Amino acid sequence: ARTNPSKGSVDTSVLVVPYPELVPVVFFCLKQTTFPRSWCIRMFSLTRCVSTWFERVSMMVILLNCVTLGMYQPCENIDCSSDRCQILQAFDAFIYIFFAMEMVVKMIALGIFGRRCYLGDTWNRLDFFIVMAGMVEYSLDLQNVNFTAIRTVRVLRPLKAINRVPSMRILVNLLLDTLPMLGNVLLLCFFVFFIFGIIGVQLWAGLLRNRCYPEENFTLSSGVSLPRPYYMADEDDERPFICSLPVDNGIMSCSDVPARREGGKTCCLDKDDILVSVAGLCVNWNQYYTRCHTGYSNPHKGAINFDNIAFAWIVIFQVITLEGWVEIMYYVMDAHSFYNFIYFILLIIVGSFFMINLCLVVIATQFSETKQREHQLMQEQRARCSSSSTLASEPGDCYEELFQLVCHFLRKARRQTVALFNTLRGKPRGFHGVGRGRGGGEGRERKANGREGRPPCPHHNKLGHASSAEPVALTAASATDGCPQCAAALALSDGVGPVRNAASDETEEGTVEESDRDGVQSSTKGKDKQGHEGAESCCSPKKGCKELWYEIRMKLWGIVESKYFNRGIMIAILINTISMGIEHHEQPEELTNVLEICNIVFTSMFSLEMILKLTAFGSFNYLRNPYNVFDGIIVIISVCEIIGQSDGGLSVLRTFRLLRVLKLVRFMPALRRQLVVLMKTMDNVATFCMLLMLFIFIFSILGMHIFGCKFSLKTETGDTVPDRKNFDSLLWAIVTVFQILTQEDWNTVLYNGMAATSPLAALYFVALMTFGNYVLFNLLVAILVEGFQAEVRGIGQPDYQYSNNSEKSMLIPLLYFPSSPMKSLCFRIQKMMEVYKPDWCETREEWSVYMFSPQNKFRLLCQSVIAHKLFDYVVLAFIFLNCITVALERPKILQGSLERLFLTISNYIFTAIFVGEMTLKVVSMGLYLGETAYLRSSWNILDGFLVFVSLIDIVVSMAGGAKILGVLRVLRLLRTLRPLRVISRAPGLKLVVETLITSLKPIGNIVLICCAFFIIFGILGVQLFKGKFYYCVGLDVKNITNKSDCLAANYRWVHHKYNFDNLGQALMSLFVLASKDGWVNIMYHGLDAVGIDQQPMINNNPWMLLYFISFLLIVSFFVLNMFVGVVVENFHKCRQHQEVEEARRREEKRQRRMEKKRRSKIQRTGRKAQKLPYYASYGPTRLAIHALCTSHYLDLVITFIICINVITMSLEHYDQPQSLETALKYCNYFFTSTFVIEASLKLVAFGFRRFFKDRWNQLDLAIVLLSVMGITLEEIEINASLPINPTIIRIMRVLRIARVLKLLKMATGMRALLDTVVQALPQVGNLGLLFMLLFFIYAALGVELFGELVCNADYPCEGMSRHATFENFGMAFLTLFQVSTGDNWNGIMKDTLRECPPDRPGTDYGCHAGLQFISPMYFVSFVLTAQFVLINVVVAVLMKHLDDSNKEAQEDAEMDAEIELELAQGGLCCMMGGIGAIAGATVATASGAGVGGGFCKPVYTFSYANHGSGKNNYKYSFVETKGQQPVASKPLKSCMWLGSHGLGLGLTVSQLHICICIYSASTSYSRHKMILKPVVVRI
Repeated sequence: ARTNPSKGSVDTSVLVVPYPELVPVVFFCLKQTTFPRSWCIRMFSLTRCVSTWFERVSMMVILLNCVTLGMYQPCENIDCSSDRCQILQAFDAFIYIFFAMEMVVKMIALGIFGRRCYLGDTWNRLDFFIVMAGMVEYSLDLQNVNFTAIRTVRVLRPLKAINRVPSMRILVNLLLDTLPMLGNVLLLCFFVFFIFGIIGVQLWAGLLRNRCYPEENFTLSSGVSLPRPYYMADEDDERPFICSLPVDNGIMSCSDVPARREGGKTCCLDKDDILVSVAGLCVNWNQYYTRCHTGYSNPHKGAINFDNIAFAWIVIFQVITLEGWVEIMYYVMDAHSFYNFIYFILLIIVGSFFMINLCLVVIATQFSETKQREHQLMQEQRARCSSSSTLASEPGDCYEELFQLVCHFLRKARRQTVALFNTLRGKPRGFHGVGRGRGGGEGRERKANGREGRPPCPHHNKLGHASSAEPVALTAASATDGCPQCAAALALSDGVGPVRNAASDETEEGTVEESDRDGVQSSTKGKDKQGHEGAESCCSPKKGCKELWYEIRMKLWGIVESKYFNRGIMIAILINTISMGIEHHEQPEELTNVLEICNIVFTSMFSLEMILKLTAFGSFNYLRNPYNVFDGIIVIISVCEIIGQSDGGLSVLRTFRLLRVLKLVRFMPALRRQLVVLMKTMDNVATFCMLLMLFIFIFSILGMHIFGCKFSLKTETGDTVPDRKNFDSLLWAIVTVFQILTQEDWNTVLYNGMAATSPLAALYFVALMTFGNYVLFNLLVAILVEGFQAEVRGIGQPDYQYSNNSEKSMLIPLLYFPSSPMKSLCFRIQKMMEVYKPDWCETREEWSVYMFSPQNKFRLLCQSVIAHKLFDYVVLAFIFLNCITVALERPKILQGSLERLFLTISNYIFTAIFVGEMTLKVVSMGLYLGETAYLRSSWNILDGFLVFVSLIDIVVSMAGGAKILGVLRVLRLLRTLRPLRVISRAPGLKLVVETLITSLKPIGNIVLICCAFFIIFGILGVQLFKGKFYYCVGLDVKNITNKSDCLAANYRWVHHKYNFDNLGQALMSLFVLASKDGWVNIMYHGLDAVGIDQQPMINNNPWMLLYFISFLLIVSFFVLNMFVGVVVENFHKCRQHQEVEEARRREEKRQRRMEKKRRSKIQRTGRKAQKLPYYASYGPTRLAIHALCTSHYLDLVITFIICINVITMSLEHYDQPQSLETALKYCNYFFTSTFVIEASLKLVAFGFRRFFKDRWNQLDLAIVLLSVMGITLEEIEINASLPINPTIIRIMRVLRIARVLKLLKMATGMRALLDTVVQALPQVGNLGLLFMLLFFIYAALGVELFGELVCNADYPCEGMSRHATFENFGMAFLTLFQVSTGDNWNGIMKDTLRECPPDRPGTDYGCHAGLQFISPMYFVSFVLTAQFVLINVVVAVLMKHLDDSNKEAQEDAEMDAEIELELAQGGLCCMMGGIGAIAGATVATASGAGVGGGFCKPVYTFSYANHGSGKNNYKYSFVETKGQQPVASKPLKSCMWLGSHGLGLGLTVSQLHICICIYSASTSYSRHKMILKPVVVRI
């Protein structure tokens, strides 16, 4: 460790150090110039900003270590006998030695302890920990102790890479910055986990072990036994049949056990008929399992249960991740009670929708702040030593810079070759060939450098201006020392003028197509070329040819830039996309040939376009535009592919054709904006991807060490094969970790892991999910949201490298264009109609429907009815009643029954009422003519449409509905839309809906980008997998290899529901992939696919992983997360329209609050000065109690007690020993008595009225009463004096959890978060209403469409079950909730996509052909709205409120401080006089300095200043003045603030308290002394 050198040895070398930022002396003796240390310092060059060779070597070693870690093979390296293992071990030792050496060298250079020393830096501490762990591991190896936990620390070594990559370090620092805020969210999670966990254990401990056993006295004749000890639904009891004990009222009882089936037939014999052997008959053993009893095992290999708090937490975590939660809910409903779904839905709303999104909101709000800060740091660093980091690089100019660099190298190379050529020919060095003075070269150099060359002749300045408006344009034309060409160039450029103007006139019409021409660029390009050509034509003999060539180029240039050319190209791309999308499985031969010809035609078209552009622009200007480069690459690849195809064989290059779809983006400016945002966030996203890969890599290797070679499955034949989700090799470990990160089926991996190792394995998965999903992926969302917000902030600035002017000129007409053609058409029709208008029409313009004049009595009556305030409420009431009848509808109601009759008549009544309402409105407002007419409001149009539909429905059903069932069904379906009428009548809802509608356009842009990617991946999928997703279904398919074998064996050859046979199917499969539900199975099918009509083989082609994982990364994580960005940004925009209004309101509110505070402060100070405090009259005992109750320490003690109580409550578990139960009982008595004593003490101290004023006290009292009641009930039950239902006692025990809420009193940070959530609730309430509406309509539709689907042994279902059906409205609602959380929705959709069997009618089977098309639309639209849009609005609302609450807290603090200042200046002096008089009586005056009348002379002022933008960054100081001279200035720390009822003169600012302490005679700031008790003044 370093110390200061002794005074004797201080010499000059210590004082003047070569490296001032390092510690002068380390290890007591090594100065900066002493040998080993100076060498170490030089080796690291720790002071310079260049990365030295040592850093590079270190990085290489880290990479090498990653490779050796990845080569570990868990299935073989058990005892490490193979050569490969030995070599890896040697490498490992070498790497360890290197890291240890590095650490030692750094320690010598820096010193060990201290701020600027080795352990002062966090990353160095990580390195130190890794080296130490390695040391422990090697020392244990020598003792032959194999301790795996320490070995796994090696996995952390790749983390050393983070510190070596600056941009990655920034992201990680950012995550560390969010930890304090995330800490509050975690506390909140902890709360939720404790509360829900304890409830779960109290209610359902041991219930999931219930199974159906035979009766106790059940006997069988000898030699025969029951097939199984209890009823198992399937072979391995993976999904058990859980029954309800007689005391509970769960859904399932043992009488519900289905009959036994063998070979597809139901068994019907009894046990007595066992000796009768009839072919095809068997004994139904299942009828004997009739006794429900608690068994020994829990579902899913014992992983799912509520037996103790730890298992309950695993279950809660799984429910919050929304994967497999439905199954757990069904188990609990079966065993305990149907109403348990409330627990799970509450948990999901609180846990998933709020807490997880709070994580995201916190990270996103923190991200923008940190990013700005890091950005500044980067700029400073860059200024110091030109650091190169991706985060600081200004995006946008990247292509430009690269281009200039390449140009620079090319010029250099050209110059060198010319020089070489000249020297070879023996020419002098300065010679440049005829007619090209040195100036030509210079001009070209300037031309490439664009902005750098200042043209020497005055004419060029105009050009300079043009280029400043257009950064991409080339500035300097040919510039020689003299200026003869200049004049020529200018003369020619004048000739271009008219062309340019004509073009600019066209922009008014063809704006969109012109996006490719970059504003002014074209004119300057023209000038450049002319200037250059002019320069050479002066002295050239081939002048005529040049002129001709030049004119041709000008013509071509006009053609290429014209809007018709661009439109043609756009149409060609569209047709080409369609032609690529037509391909499908089993397509006719002619189609294949036609498509081949199409491909050649389109490729030649695009080649022609490229050649034309190259000719017109010249290669240099062509390459300047990145879009052109993109086009060119695609063309070249397509041409290569056609040439390659003539040799035969399908080429991989075909897939590149698909990128043509992206060319369309050039023609859509709005889309370009979104893509620009994408590009700008690209560098951050790239860094994020590196971080993600590192994270996945570390967890994969950790997984290989823990679970390698331990996951296995038994097949039907009895072999054990590894599970498909395993950690047996690096590749599969990475795939499994990635799968867990997408949250799909991660619970099965968890069950396997817990069964294979120990329940502690859950920690690995929870850590992986928490860091990966809730931190890392939220960071990605934060990057995208920040990108959008930055882009919105910077909309005024030039956007991308194409000039702002051209962008704007493109966008402005776009805004007005879509509507103008429609309007002009309507206007023309109106004009034509006016000629034929009869006269009475004109006279009755004001009349409603040409029948009711404005004075008509009936019309006036209608108007008064509508204007009545109850009218809307009455209509709303009818709408709600109608909703109830809609909910009662279901397909299975018999035709003549009472229920059907009631529904039919109520439908007539409601239709009549709504027709009446519409008539009233039409009569009073007019139908179409006039400003306020009925059809002028879109909401009224919706109402009118629904009324119209209902009328047609009635007419059709009266005319004999049986003949036209189809029409009737459609009308019935449209009837379910009636609840939409609620929206226009609920203002809050209307606002949310309007917000959503306004954000539809930008969301549309994202959807377009998504569609582009979907189409590209879809077409690619069709080419890779068409016809390969078929497989054979039969008893023994081991030896079957293809379709003909399958059909020969009389088996069925079927395809998977999600396949890639044509583009439609491919898009459906990709949507399921993108929603991340069920994607793993689709991926497995893709990996197993062998070929067309071939039986699939397991993991036949692992390379296909690339297709699926890249799709998930690009679309699911990246593009779909842009949804969040867009919704949040639009929400803010919509709020901004209301913001002006809101700002005014807020200002008024602030003024009011200020006044109120001012008044209350003045009153309080006045009252305190005159009147004694309320406890002045207390006796000594009561005063002591009061002092105890108001002390801060009591709160701390109570908090501590509650914490212990929570721990004891969570110790309860299933089957606990009697001793523990007794101990817990006595603990409960102790805690209850503590709370009783606390409450009674407070009652004595504060008196009744004051006690009940405080909300916390009310809570305390409620808790006390509940606890006492619970204890009495338990005692009564034990003594059996009264019969009491055990459920009531259970509920009382559950209610004890309310004690946890007392902790909130202490946790202020958490309270702030909760306040944010509470403030957001009204808006989230509106969203909830919208959710309810959406669910309502879709549930009613679902009952109509899928109400008759059956699931049983003959027709097995994948997603639907007896719990998840659309049989009636309630079940449909629950099922839709499951779909909206994304849990197995794709299984439910599969079941609705059934094909009707040809041999029987669809009635008993519940399917009709239309479902094949309706069902995907139904589910996809629902999933899109529920999962992608509405949930993101919740995020937006929360973000807004978090911002608001931060702002408000800041305003409060400022307000308080202002008031304090006013009071301090106005009233303090006189108050001090009064206080001084009291103080004079109590404080012994020292050294004769009189206190009292003269107390007013030293005046205390205090100042505060706000530093930075945070909440509490106020700095305070007290200045004591005598006369005019300030005597002393003390910072805040010189006083103590004593609790909420404590002493001190306190000026409260936010959470900081300023106390002005009494200035006693001994001129020191007195601390808290009891002497000051009478001198209490609180402002």
